[in-house]
Amino acid sequence: MAHFFPQPKGAPKVIARYRKRVTEQSALKAAYADVDARDAGYCYVTGRYTVAGHVDPRMRREHHHLVKRSQDSTKVSDPNNIITVCAEAHRLIEAGWIVVEGTDARRPLFFHYAEFVEAKDKPFPITARRMRRAE
Repeated sequence: MAHFFPQPKGAPKVIARYRKRVTEQSALKAAYADVDARDAGYCYVTGRYTVAGHVDPRMRREHHHLVKRSQDSTKVSDPNNIITVCAEAHRLIEAGWIVVEGTDARRPLFFHYAEFVEAKDKPFPITARRMRRAE
């Protein structure tokens, strides 16, 4: 008597989603490594040197997506869409207190406080001097 086993119909959806998530995470990790190498750890907004995982938000390195991840999924792991910022500046950007003009890290980016921010409420001057690399 022959035994018949069901033939697999391809990978289950849970496996396909897992593979996609792992691929996206590794692409984002590689993009962050490229950004860290390009920016040499300096915050685009404040010009301060940053350190990954630092306790002080003025020195903790974070990455900001110029075009939000939810707005364009194709740019999530694009290093030209990601800049290095300190955690303090990142919070202010996300809260709308600092305005970012520009959507490509290869081109000049401009930062300024929003119109509603009074001089007494500005925690730091925006003093970054971003030099364009020779390409």
